[in-house]
Amino acid sequence: MATTNGKDTLLVTVKGNTSLTAFDLATGAKLGVATTGTKPHEITLSKDQKTAFISIYGTADYGRNQPNNEIGVIDLDTMTERHRINLDLYRGPHGLITDHDGNIWVTVEENQSVLVIDPETFQIEQTVWLQVPVHFLAQSTDGAKIYCSHKEYPFISVVDVASRTLSSKIPLPRGAQAVRVSPDGTRLYVGDFNMPLVHVFDCASEELIQTIPLQAVPGWPYPTPDGRFLVVTTLDEPANKGYVELFFAPDLVPHAIIEFEAEPFHAIATPDGDHIYVALSDGRLPKINLETGTIVDDSLQAGDVMPEAFAIVQH
Repeated sequence: MATTNGKDTLLVTVKGNTSLTAFDLATGAKLGVATTGTKPHEITLSKDQKTAFISIYGTADYGRNQPNNEIGVIDLDTMTERHRINLDLYRGPHGLITDHDGNIWVTVEENQSVLVIDPETFQIEQTVWLQVPVHFLAQSTDGAKIYCSHKEYPFISVVDVASRTLSSKIPLPRGAQAVRVSPDGTRLYVGDFNMPLVHVFDCASEELIQTIPLQAVPGWPYPTPDGRFLVVTTLDEPANKGYVELFFAPDLVPHAIIEFEAEPFHAIATPDGDHIYVALSDGRLPKINLETGTIVDDSLQAGDVMPEAFAIVQH
């Protein structure tokens, strides 16, 4: 049985081989592959970082999807799936986060809702209806709010965690891809759904403060945990060109652009804050030095096409 053996671990969901794959963060060695449901998408970790929850979205990436209704539960010590949460009539689970109390929040696109799930009993504790399909989630740094993006609908829904109710809507010029909150909790970064732009909002006032032009249409903005950089993965679909675009924070001055012949999905910063890993549609997981804006290691492979989302476990 493959195990992580207490090593600092890079985790990545891989849609092409329906797995969660673990790599030794220090050496890049593959530590284990946990088979899960078809086309796993997003990931969140339990509060104690011993368990991963994986959304089993459906047959497609988005659009003409035949939605699933399951969440895989992976034991990270043994890298095996120990449970599959059946959401019954709730379908299209996608975005996942773990709140400060350890509860699991998951979007269910077909039901226009976010579910709150107990991480021990795997029971649904609450349904928060948001009135339109919901795809991605981000949590405020104090844990009090959850921001929800809706792809084709021009607003961000803000959910109050304590009351588990919709508290406000932040208007957008168009729909949004992923959303992220800056490490200091002051800014909300919103990737535009179909224009090469990232919108920056003040979290306190929920007002737009800046819009950043990009090389291509964004997928996901990622502020690094130390607050030094904003990373945005983008795709020029007609040209089949992918980009990782780096900005200095907090002024958001352009720093570097790295081009790929593949679509970049999620990115994640290493614990030291000096590098990021990026998931590419061709299965590669390149490591990029943030200061130099260059690829320093392109040897890591997810084992099949379409890796998507990352998590890091530190022991």
